Amino acid sequence: MRRPVLALAVLTLCAPAAAAPLDVTFTGLVVDTCTIAVATPGIMMLSSDGTILGSDQGLGVPATVTVLSIGSNNIALSAPVLESHPAGYTPGGETVEMNTTGLASNPVFTSLGIDFDIGLLSLSNLFVNMQVSDPAGFVQGTYTAKTVLTCS
Repeated sequence: MRRPVLALAVLTLCAPAAAAPLDVTFTGLVVDTCTIAVATPGIMMLSSDGTILGSDQGLGVPATVTVLSIGSNNIALSAPVLESHPAGYTPGGETVEMNTTGLASNPVFTSLGIDFDIGLLSLSNLFVNMQVSDPAGFVQGTYTAKTVLTCS
């Protein structure tokens, strides 16, 4: 009976040892990144009654802002302002308002800033309308209204 035990012991010593498990790991880093660009500047046109200068009026064009977001970001638009006007216009009686559609819809015109959170976005468009209302009307010349858009 000794022989089979001996043969079994020799076979056990010659068998290959099992390899130790090996972890194969991967890491990834997502950094909050937000890229914004004005693809199309806005154009304001005068209403038929002459009291509204706005991008939502006939032949007006909303500004198009292209947004690319990686991670978790926030879009903020400052309260709109009338930045410049012709010399013959007397400021003070106007109301400057904006609204947004597309990426975020805030369809009601507001004179306050607009703020919203965004997450991971492929290339998306935000459309911004601007309007300046003045019951006294507008004189001939160039008007500039603006909001400041940030993504952080």
